Amino acid sequence: MSQSNVNLSSGLKIFRSIDLDESEEQVKAGEGVVFSIYASNTNASARWLKLYNATAAVVVVGTTAPVATFFLPPSGASPLKFDSTVGIQFTTAITAAATTGVADSDTGAPGANEVVVLIGYA
Repeated sequence: MSQSNVNLSSGLKIFRSIDLDESEEQVKAGEGVVFSIYASNTNASARWLKLYNATAAVVVVGTTAPVATFFLPPSGASPLKFDSTVGIQFTTAITAAATTGVADSDTGAPGANEVVVLIGYA
């Protein structure tokens, strides 16, 4: 999908999870572009948001390498907005997960409702 094919005039689609963890969740089943992320972490320790360029059926957290990893500060939030003409492009699908460690191989499970995420995509 070239950036020129992204029509933002009708607004972004929203993916929302109030319990993102090491069990991957599919944001979009096909190619797309992520333009914004708002993620919060209620735990006193850092958590990590990971985005994958694959469908949820293919992603194995701890084995599949994420294309983007974001730090979620302890007891805090991370609002991220990308350039409205660029975003982060995913050529296959968009899948998200959260873990307790930064390593691609990490499978640590955040507790229930620790990581809340809102992803704006097209």
